[in-house]
Amino acid sequence: MSKTQRRISLFLSVLLAAVLTTLTTATPASAAPSRSTTNTNPVIFVHGIQGNPVKSGHDCAASWSAARNHFKDKGWRGNLLTFGYYAGNTNCSHEYGGDRDTPIKTVAKAFANYVYNNFSRSSKGSKKIDVVAHSMGGLVVRAALYHTLKGTSGFPPYLYIEDVATLATPHGGSTNDAFCRLWWQQCKDMRPGSAFLDSLPSTMPNSGMGTDWTTMSAYHDGYVSESSGIAGTAEHEIQYNDDRVGHVSFPKLTNGTYNSRIKNNSTWTSWNRYAAPVEMARIAMYRPSTA
Repeated sequence: MSKTQRRISLFLSVLLAAVLTTLTTATPASAAPSRSTTNTNPVIFVHGIQGNPVKSGHDCAASWSAARNHFKDKGWRGNLLTFGYYAGNTNCSHEYGGDRDTPIKTVAKAFANYVYNNFSRSSKGSKKIDVVAHSMGGLVVRAALYHTLKGTSGFPPYLYIEDVATLATPHGGSTNDAFCRLWWQQCKDMRPGSAFLDSLPSTMPNSGMGTDWTTMSAYHDGYVSESSGIAGTAEHEIQYNDDRVGHVSFPKLTNGTYNSRIKNNSTWTSWNRYAAPVEMARIAMYRPSTA
């Protein structure tokens, strides 16, 4: 072999090694988890914006006490965790110490990397998770999945989130100024027509294993309209027309039946009495995904 040929051979070897390195870091090292009917997935509960200007955060344990107890009482065997994103939060399983001026996209990046580093990555066994999010928390999850899928800088290479249920999330934005102070960046992000909302596709995004979405809204919300809460395209949509279901009460209602209707893919049921929001979220986490 000539000197020139050896150089070409060495160059090609180096190039091939670089390509292989890129491929192994950009794609999952193992197959995606299988989709199944299960109550063993870890569930991460994500709170909404802290709308009270006097308070700097949430007590995650108190915010999600009713929902987590309900999941346990119904036999859920996976870990029931909480993700928080305010420095003033307490009792969260994981905390990203931002504030109300931290852009939602930044919080989404923190959430995505938390899920990847603790569950999705192959060194953790490529474990799939489920997510239940209230209010702005649903936008955090939506942006986390979208930007991960898009390959946005700073987001992980992939996530494995099997099911997501959002409770009163302003997918179409919120114009209620009493709920959200106009000078906070997170409120600006949630205004209809904001750069943040306009950057998200109308179809709810998938993770590396596909993701089954359930979105819920209420006619008696007061902060997020019944149309905004189910804006976009999800596999399942639920609307409540019952004065007991409001914005703050969504994550606390676990039992009983409420006047509501359900849309699976494209067809609405008639108005009837269906289960409470938290119970509907648990059912959404349990059933096999269809995405």
